[in-house]
Amino acid sequence: MKTNLKAIAVFLFLSISIIFESMGQVCTTMEAMAYAGNQQKLDTTKGRGMADNFFLWDVGKTIYIRFINGSSLQHLKVLELAKQWEKYANVKFQIVSGEPSNVRVRFSDSQENYSQLGINSNMMSSDTNTMHLEYALFADTLRLKRTVVHEFGHVLGFMHEHSSPISGIQWNKDTMYTSYAKYGWDKDMVDAQIFKTYNQRYTNGTNYDAKSIMHYPIPAWQTSNGYNVGWNTEISDGDKQLAALMYPFTGARVNEVPRIYIQNYTNIVVKADQAAGGINIYPSFEVKTEGVMGTVYFAVLLFDKDGNAIKATSEKYNVNGCVGTYKAFRMAPDKLLNANKNLPDDFPLFIPFDNIPKNYNNEDIQVQFRTFVSDGEEMKSIYFSAPISYKLNMM
Repeated sequence: MKTNLKAIAVFLFLSISIIFESMGQVCTTMEAMAYAGNQQKLDTTKGRGMADNFFLWDVGKTIYIRFINGSSLQHLKVLELAKQWEKYANVKFQIVSGEPSNVRVRFSDSQENYSQLGINSNMMSSDTNTMHLEYALFADTLRLKRTVVHEFGHVLGFMHEHSSPISGIQWNKDTMYTSYAKYGWDKDMVDAQIFKTYNQRYTNGTNYDAKSIMHYPIPAWQTSNGYNVGWNTEISDGDKQLAALMYPFTGARVNEVPRIYIQNYTNIVVKADQAAGGINIYPSFEVKTEGVMGTVYFAVLLFDKDGNAIKATSEKYNVNGCVGTYKAFRMAPDKLLNANKNLPDDFPLFIPFDNIPKNYNNEDIQVQFRTFVSDGEEMKSIYFSAPISYKLNMM
């Protein structure tokens, strides 16, 4: 049942530092070229043993796939390969011709293959693809198989194994920075795609698995000790084990966490309130809760016209050093709540003028809505909106 966020009895303003992570975790293969734009493109499939528990689907979920283009034959071939996961994970993949859908696949000649991670797909606009596949894949049966199965591993929330904190891979970093520059990847992209490791909790107690379908190939020149991994083309025994833990056919999922996603986000309205001495910010969205109880933070942050953080001058209206504010709620699973939907101004987020540097008066600024969730162990960024422009008038 839909409930308005205003109806939740208590919210907390907390003076804490929120850790930012890019929500846009998507896969780009070694054959891929870097994306333009600011959204970080990460291939988040850990070899055999890593899944981001915050982005998993409900056990038993039917995941609806809509193909934006391509032929019926191509659609069926992709579905056939995706369904290999159904043998080991308690989910179903089904093609739909319209909305609602969870996964939206676009084909093109662009040399890149990627997917949003798990329920991130639900937070994308319905007119936006969540997966991209090259047309060229269909000319190579083996490459098509390993790519599609890998990308649908990401759909299930599985991460790259080479990013496992227990992999022990000894990288030749300087050599790799030079090599990946030919794909248009700068140092930050290589660090994010190749060298970043994740919290050990995402191993879910499993071991590093070099045979995982989710592992990047590693030629010997990329490591200082000659360690190498070839192209994996099959779902490994480790992958099967992880799938059974995350999507069990019997019993409960291990390591369940609060799983939250934002849907039907439409816009942000900003209104100056001269009497109150500040601005009220009204993001319009719905939030769906799954998993277990957790704390959800709905935040707004201010940036200058060029997208640089406006530095906070106080502790209270401070989100990781940026001028901002948030409301925090303890939220149970299986709820669908909304803000600024039934009424356009029932869920304000207020920032006083006194907490915005005076040199931004009468300047264009940008306002962004973000959402975070905490299970008591980790603060997780799960959503950020496109920023909107606003002419600030603090008179």
